[in-house]
Amino acid sequence: MRRALACAFLLFALAAPSAWARDPITPLSDIHRGLRCTAETVVQGTDISSFDVDVLDVVADTDGTGPRILVRVSGPAVDGTGIAEGFSGSPVYCPDANGTIGNAGAISATVGQYGEDVGLVTPIEQMLSLPVTPPSGTVHAPQLLHEARPIASPLVLSGLSPSLGDLLEQTALMHGHALVAAPAGPLGTFAPQPLVPGASMAVALSSGAVAAGAIGTVTYRDGNVVYGFGHPFESAGRRSLPLQDAYVFTVVGNPLDTSEATSYKLAAPGHTLGTLTNDALTGVVGTVGAAPRTVPLTVRVKDLDTGAFVQQRTDVADEIDLGNPDGQSALSAVASLAVAQGVTSAFDGAPGQETGRMCLTAHLRELSTPLRFCNRYVVQGSTGDTSPAPLALAMGGDAGDALGIFASARFRTLHVTQVDATARVVRGARLATILDARVARPLVRPGQRVRVALRVRLLRGPLQTVRFTLRIPHGISPGPHALRLIGTPLEDASSPSSDALAILSALFGGGGGSAPGAQSMGQVVSGFLGTSRYDGVRASLDGQTWNAYLNKQVRLDGRASVAVVVAPPRHGGRSLPPAIGRILSGHG
Repeated sequence: MRRALACAFLLFALAAPSAWARDPITPLSDIHRGLRCTAETVVQGTDISSFDVDVLDVVADTDGTGPRILVRVSGPAVDGTGIAEGFSGSPVYCPDANGTIGNAGAISATVGQYGEDVGLVTPIEQMLSLPVTPPSGTVHAPQLLHEARPIASPLVLSGLSPSLGDLLEQTALMHGHALVAAPAGPLGTFAPQPLVPGASMAVALSSGAVAAGAIGTVTYRDGNVVYGFGHPFESAGRRSLPLQDAYVFTVVGNPLDTSEATSYKLAAPGHTLGTLTNDALTGVVGTVGAAPRTVPLTVRVKDLDTGAFVQQRTDVADEIDLGNPDGQSALSAVASLAVAQGVTSAFDGAPGQETGRMCLTAHLRELSTPLRFCNRYVVQGSTGDTSPAPLALAMGGDAGDALGIFASARFRTLHVTQVDATARVVRGARLATILDARVARPLVRPGQRVRVALRVRLLRGPLQTVRFTLRIPHGISPGPHALRLIGTPLEDASSPSSDALAILSALFGGGGGSAPGAQSMGQVVSGFLGTSRYDGVRASLDGQTWNAYLNKQVRLDGRASVAVVVAPPRHGGRSLPPAIGRILSGHG
């Protein structure tokens, strides 16, 4: 029934855009000190509330973005919080010179004043002059007036566990980013809401299990065209992002109005109702109707200790055909979050030592065969805090790194059509330490296979002997050598904030980094597959190092060495040099 209701609403929105008639506007020339106005926004749920607005003055254009209307707000909807993050775009209705009430613009900035009841309004003429579909290209927003602070539309992440959400919020705050970890939505669901002036709207980077986006307010609607925010989302120009409604849980009040402490709407994005097409200096513009292209990302995690299974689907915005206007791919960042969240959900906790295996498969339109890599993780993390499972962040980081290779390719545009991540996790470190090594015969030759026995101790367990064969490489100089056998240590995940910062850098960075992108499909394939890491035993002899042995049950760390004598290659039965003969006979 709920799905039928949602479909009916979307069909109505697509079939009858003319039902949304233009509201009258009040031009800036009719705005003056002392004018009494009203504004609208959502402060709880989906119901639109109104509050009073008094015009204090009209501020001249000082920074190239145009004049602004200086206002003071009041009324029950704002008395406890002032102008909060998420109010951006709230339409202000004022009488014109003839007394007709019209839309004068969008609340878009505060002035850093205690109480947050004084703000700035972007005139409606500036917003309505924005094209629905601008040319591609990045636009950089100047600072909005000298004393003003644009009402940030903080990046809202919903669907995250408290531990992962708190980590990202704290890390973002330390690095000057506005981020709110919100619940996934109200208990149950809510019906799709019409994007009319005063309603909550969201610009989404992803939806589904892990939803990421910015939440503001609709300012104006003309047919199927929607204007909002009154300031940029990322000032990136032409966009192709999901345009959504949103649900507001409450407005969290903080009267200081600083970058570290300000009021904000605790809200979650909802249903995709159209496409955001323009991210401009004085607002955002989109259309109700067809949704933009997204990439389906499915994460499946099995907890081998409890049998718990988690499967989560996230749809990620795909702007690759626009050249990723904000300079980054949402796919790599959201994939990091989605994988980390899936593992965190499966563990339902954060054990200090964890073992797991993740396989990531990516389908490209330009390749007939999907790309896939698998990694094993044996992780040591910190305990006694509220950080997420360290294994979750390690797996998420690899997923993000691998998928970022596609967006950075320089030789052509690559289209990811589907991503699947599958992980199996257990508590505890499946680890054994190499104590010593023996070889069946100390005399070896290049190219020969040699039987090796390692004595190892399982972590907090008994001694065991591991046997395998390795091939002595060619090119080893004759004579006595030390054959070194080197294990792979467990990953140290003692700094969760570093992993969180890497995710945030992908979400907020705005740049592709300093590393050159792939110049061929071969480089793309090798880069993606290169995310796979060998975590077995390596052998080292006479300056050569190679992969020697991989145990599928446990990772082997530690190291050992064993003395060997490398005989020269056979040369038609000729005798060994005297010096080598003395060594082999024990008289060297």
